[in-house]
Amino acid sequence: MKQFGKRTVRIIDAVLIGMIVFCVGCGAIRGNEEEVSGETSIANAGAELPKIGSETISLTEESGISEETETTEAEQRVIALSKSNAELWLLAGGTLVATSDDAMKLEGISEDTVSLGDMDHVSLEAIAALEPDLLILFSTDPAQKALGEAAEAVGLSVYYTNIDNFADYENVMLELTKKTGRDDLYKTNVTDVAEEIERIVRDVPVDSEGGKYLLLHVSATKSKVEKDDYFACEIFDRLGLENIAADDSAFDELSIEQIVATDPDYIFVVPRGDEEKALSSFDELFTSQPAWAGLSAVQNGHYYLLSKDLFGLKPNENWADSYQEAYRVLYGE
Repeated sequence: MKQFGKRTVRIIDAVLIGMIVFCVGCGAIRGNEEEVSGETSIANAGAELPKIGSETISLTEESGISEETETTEAEQRVIALSKSNAELWLLAGGTLVATSDDAMKLEGISEDTVSLGDMDHVSLEAIAALEPDLLILFSTDPAQKALGEAAEAVGLSVYYTNIDNFADYENVMLELTKKTGRDDLYKTNVTDVAEEIERIVRDVPVDSEGGKYLLLHVSATKSKVEKDDYFACEIFDRLGLENIAADDSAFDELSIEQIVATDPDYIFVVPRGDEEKALSSFDELFTSQPAWAGLSAVQNGHYYLLSKDLFGLKPNENWADSYQEAYRVLYGE
């Protein structure tokens, strides 16, 4: 029979009270994708983050009995839900007691790491039973936000992430490496990467003509124009192009007529989900239309299919690789 510590008793008792809070947010927990565009923020929803390092934690039961226990960095119990968040914590030098299914093949996941299933359908009870010191979630994913609020209501510490650009990545990694005490990993995974990005940007030809681009995310069911709050747009902007859909009022509903009317100099397509089905759907709705062949981007050979790994998923420590690939596409080097 599994033995539960005093912290588990405290959390599970609180869960029974907090489940009402959780259920209020349950309506939002329905199949959201990992890449969610939104306002740049790294929120903590008012919860004080635990100091992850050597510290003393006082646990007080309802009976009034206090117990002090010494915890160290290696003993911290962290849960990160999503491949991206799990990778961030691992890059910061941490270990994971549990994560979501999509992260289980990441380098650094141990045999003891528990899979909690789909990132947007994890129960609060399953999390509480693992006695985490910290839960890492997305701030812009409705399902994860609801889960985080419910977790905070029962006394769990939650750290929210939202990475729309490299500066966001820098800020999150600064916070996480402070918690793990791994300044060396901040240098390797952030400072050195930033220096490489600046080198690539400096190499943009001074006589580059630039041009306007359209960046599309395509899936089997929907094609979407990405605006300036999407991380890959920052890359192409810094390499000398201009996002034709930067205006928030533009391209809310994508159509071949809109694309023809704006006639971008470059068109970039990033598949989402099943790549074959995504591209088949996009071809049926757009590229097979007679007007598509007349676009400047198509006629000049500036219509590109981009890597999902570098431009669809948050690149994290591979930001410089994303910049290098974009540079190669634009300038052929």
